[in-house]
Amino acid sequence: MQQPSSGIIHGQPTDEIVLIDIVSSLSSPYFLRRVPSKAPLTAPLVIPEPQSGDPFDEALQDRHTKRRQWIQSSLARLQTEFKPHLPLRLSEQLQSTKINDPVLQPVNDTRDGEPDLLAFQENLGAAWVSYHDTDVQVDLVPTSLQAISLVDIYGSIHYNSLSDWMTLKVTIDKDYEYMIPPKSSFLLGPFTSTLPVFQAAFGKSSNTQRFDFMLLDPPWNNRSAKRAKHKDSYKTSTFNVYDLFKLNVADFLCDGGLVGIWLTNSTKWRTFLLEKLFPAWKVEMVAEWMWVKITVHGDPIFDLEHPVRKPYETLILARPIAATGPPGPALDNNNNNRPNLQDKIIFATPDIHSRKPCLKDIIKPYLPNSDPQCCEIFARNLTEGWFSWGNEVMRGNWRRFWT
Repeated sequence: MQQPSSGIIHGQPTDEIVLIDIVSSLSSPYFLRRVPSKAPLTAPLVIPEPQSGDPFDEALQDRHTKRRQWIQSSLARLQTEFKPHLPLRLSEQLQSTKINDPVLQPVNDTRDGEPDLLAFQENLGAAWVSYHDTDVQVDLVPTSLQAISLVDIYGSIHYNSLSDWMTLKVTIDKDYEYMIPPKSSFLLGPFTSTLPVFQAAFGKSSNTQRFDFMLLDPPWNNRSAKRAKHKDSYKTSTFNVYDLFKLNVADFLCDGGLVGIWLTNSTKWRTFLLEKLFPAWKVEMVAEWMWVKITVHGDPIFDLEHPVRKPYETLILARPIAATGPPGPALDNNNNNRPNLQDKIIFATPDIHSRKPCLKDIIKPYLPNSDPQCCEIFARNLTEGWFSWGNEVMRGNWRRFWT
């Protein structure tokens, strides 16, 4: 079996700046080719500035001022060191295609015939909670030769025990095929109602190994998301951000483990994360990674100095606070060969709405175990060897995303 692609176009996982192809970074069968998702931008977008000309979020502007030189110097390095890779040729099928700004204009990022996993769960309602057994874990291999109802998959942990990809046929309104990565497991369902399933499987009372890395991409509420008419907009969301307090992240992490959480540029949610949620989780920030969104020529997708919107998103990395000792950045005492965790810039052209670069290979050198146990919460696709959880967790694994 061929080795999966890391999606890294240039640079090493531990470098300060890395250039990534998001689609190639996703777990994908070695015997299939992923169908292109969205055309990468060939020129920066022109976004109108607010009529007042004043920053909408002054604290964001202050943070941006402190980051500006770092971002600009990294962009200069991108243009020089990575010049042989520019313009990016992510797919020949997309070279002459244009895309719209996913915030300024409504976008339908679904494929023809794609099943609506959210609509299914909305129809299911709360009845599932009253009778479901939280301890159920199912090996998919015995069922791989026959169709399984999504009703049976919903709210239970399912896993592929094989060291190779498998095709799973799932019945919703009709039969659909999904590609399940090797040694992966998943939980399909909304965060709040299926949290007891996760706690039963991986909590202190379970016999499972704790996670080396936990990654979260919560649907932070914001004005842009409300304006955009995505099929998975907040009208269909069952997520309450304050339910994150119920997670108790430190209980699920091994010694030296990390938690990463994608964050919008909103000062409101940054303050919530650092001053309320992290103390409740008993973790502290140790590094900040930025995904700077670029065109195929390596330019920011819009003006870096726009007073309202910034062409980047942030991943905050944290570790459990030591039981004793003063607060501060956690040290890598568990593994002398592990590189020190530092701030990083990830350059990548944006893909479909809400899809982030896969961090599987980039985060691995910083984890305490060479064969790390990892999980992604609010996931929209499955990753080889990882546990994934979300109300659209299988979406990116629909068979028709590949040729």
